[in-house]
Amino acid sequence: MKKTLFLSLFLFSSSYFFGGDSSFNCDPKKSAEDVLEKVLVHRDSAFNICLDCEDQSCQFKDALLSDEKSLSICKRLFCAATFASRGFEIPPETPRGKSLFSYKYSISKEGKIKNIKVESTEGVFSSRDAREFIKALTRKTKYVPIEFEGNYYELTDLKSEMSINTRLGND
Repeated sequence: MKKTLFLSLFLFSSSYFFGGDSSFNCDPKKSAEDVLEKVLVHRDSAFNICLDCEDQSCQFKDALLSDEKSLSICKRLFCAATFASRGFEIPPETPRGKSLFSYKYSISKEGKIKNIKVESTEGVFSSRDAREFIKALTRKTKYVPIEFEGNYYELTDLKSEMSINTRLGND
């Protein structure tokens, strides 16, 4: 309990924790339960505007990076989490101290985070530590699956950066 509470205080001190609107990422800690009905109504009309798809895999269109308003809308429509846990248990082998890491990931056809690939780390975390930490953070997160014309799609090529301090109060 103490670990969860302490960590929660430090996770959100990051200047770029999942939320910057200038990259393709989906915030695993932000639930869209209050707007899910609206999201589902507008998804079909925005599908071809927001996403480039091939087979059963989609990614946000590169042109969205130059239009923050459109990117924000597309993220709201296609990164809609139906459940985001308010806390989580830090993996027991997690090193204590400050770390910064960047990673890529996907959201499966079922709405779960998958294919976590750590690209770089600074501080006390190794790539393995960062991957395990992200998995623990997002284990319960569930996104609304992307469905268009009877087909389900995964959302790929998402990138994020996280800055955290896992040091306990008495360390």
